[in-house]
Amino acid sequence: MDQLPTWDAAKADDPQYMMNMAKKHAIINTLAENGGQCTFKQLFDKAEELHCDVLTAALHSLKRKKVVAYDSEMPLLNPKDDHVVVTLNKPDFDCFS
Repeated sequence: MDQLPTWDAAKADDPQYMMNMAKKHAIINTLAENGGQCTFKQLFDKAEELHCDVLTAALHSLKRKKVVAYDSEMPLLNPKDDHVVVTLNKPDFDCFS
């Protein structure tokens, strides 16, 4: 994530900051770039690219806030979960507020 324009290295030890970065850059931006919907595998691939290891926790948090929706209780990296479709319900959600 250190290659992202909004990266603040001074906050790299703050777990909440890191979770918010994951929500914004690995999930919300990826969904927005794909028309508001994509598969768990696409999100996982983006998270891997960003070296983000909190994807499932971030997804679960966003689902509780109704920012995203998906049918699986908690998608995990498993062949049956690769095709779980995640939908963005609140594209203007501010992860940092």
